[in-house]
Amino acid sequence: MELFINEYIQLEEENGSVFLTVLKEGSSMSDLNELLKDLPRISITKFLPLKEALEEVHTEKTHIGEMKPLVHLMVSKDKMIAKIRLNSTQAELEENREKLISTILETLHNGGVKEGINVSVLHDELKVMKDITIAEGTEPQNGKDAEIIYFKLSDRKPTIREDGKADYYDMNFIDEVKKGTWLGEKTPPTEGTPGKTVTGEVLHPRNGKNKNFIYDRKTVGLFEEDGKSILRALVDGVVSFHGGKIAVGDHLIIEGDVGVETGNIEFDGSVTVKGIINTGYSVTATKDISVLGEMGVSGIKSITSKGGDIFIKGGVFGKGNSIIKAAKNIFVKHANECFLEAGEDINIGYYSIGSVLKGKNIITDMKQGKIIGGSIEAKGKVVTAILGNKMERKTIIQVEGFDRQELERDLEDILLNYKEKIINLETLKRKLDVFESFIHQLNPAQSSQYEEIKEEFEKELLELTSIDENRKSIMSLLETKGEGQVSIHEAAYPETLLQIKNLHRRLSSTVKGTFYAERNYLHFE
Repeated sequence: MELFINEYIQLEEENGSVFLTVLKEGSSMSDLNELLKDLPRISITKFLPLKEALEEVHTEKTHIGEMKPLVHLMVSKDKMIAKIRLNSTQAELEENREKLISTILETLHNGGVKEGINVSVLHDELKVMKDITIAEGTEPQNGKDAEIIYFKLSDRKPTIREDGKADYYDMNFIDEVKKGTWLGEKTPPTEGTPGKTVTGEVLHPRNGKNKNFIYDRKTVGLFEEDGKSILRALVDGVVSFHGGKIAVGDHLIIEGDVGVETGNIEFDGSVTVKGIINTGYSVTATKDISVLGEMGVSGIKSITSKGGDIFIKGGVFGKGNSIIKAAKNIFVKHANECFLEAGEDINIGYYSIGSVLKGKNIITDMKQGKIIGGSIEAKGKVVTAILGNKMERKTIIQVEGFDRQELERDLEDILLNYKEKIINLETLKRKLDVFESFIHQLNPAQSSQYEEIKEEFEKELLELTSIDENRKSIMSLLETKGEGQVSIHEAAYPETLLQIKNLHRRLSSTVKGTFYAERNYLHFE
């Protein structure tokens, strides 16, 4: 079939191949290139024979290329996208649009493309000599994993409020619940939606993964309600998380005061005293202790939390012999001539006068907090508005400090250990999921194995919680400026003695700012 002829050359097509016959000397490569713009279906594949034919005026047919299809179909490797290229001129497209659309549809059919064809492209977006996306597959939509939410414990952050007449040092401390209280819920996983390639192959989705509650089965129950799994308290008590497991712990509530009627209190669990603790009496608990009386405590013997926090809303009047110890944090409105020791931080709302304070960090309110007299021992930092007073009462601040590089190495080791525990827990969790999917079909041997894995999982989870608490404790210390810090936001008066690590400073004038130790030097800014 003749494709083109003039006085110089003739182009013909035979069985899809393109042949050139040079009729007369005078045609060049540039002339041919210009000509081919109007013959977009011709693809030159044999450049050397073409060049020789033009230069030497070959009068016999020379094979110089191949014919491109009118519609070239391209399907991506993953079969999710099909493109076409129209090897025609714009004039040909306008003159033969309907016929060309039929050719496109036939090409798609022959190429196996039958899904996701964009019909609007055929009518409105056809262009010549450009790649056009004509069909797109549908990606599978994976199912959603199960979602679990638990009861949210109150933030233990004391707040100071003022109304012009009275001020309050308050916080949500113990989350008390009654039997039947909602403690968590799970939305089940969903199945995914299949997808399809442009050639019609089904793409299977991943169904959502199930998740299991971690809870104390003695104090928390699991119920099915309205298509959801719900956790509810089986007993009255205090919500807690121990080893990642939600539980309801024992809670002793003293409606009035601790005194003659109650005697000294010793309790395995949390204790809330709604009144005060009278002179000479003590309260000891394994978990949190909360004293809510506005008058606070005066002349008590001791308050001891062996594993939790202590909150005293009204403050402490110690008379020199009251001892308050917490394994974790202490929160008091004020401290007068008493001994406070915390495994973590001591938070004081207003002031400490003549008291001995020992903790990781000693923190008072940055606008109103005062530390006057007494002895303060901290591991990381002391933060307050005022140190000492205008009467120049002797106030001793000792910050033990730490080796930052050593602490950072410890943190790296902890994070590696944490990662290993997470991997091990995930392995155990997968094993538990397999057993739990056939929980009602297990034989005695399998049930025993299931219980062993569950026990190991809970043990690992408990260890992970301990590691995480250690991580948080170290990260809290690393937030300290330098390797030990004392920050005074309003004023530190003369006769205040500061020691950070082995560096000493006795203040001889009123100052405010931050002292910190770094590279064996005491900085101030």
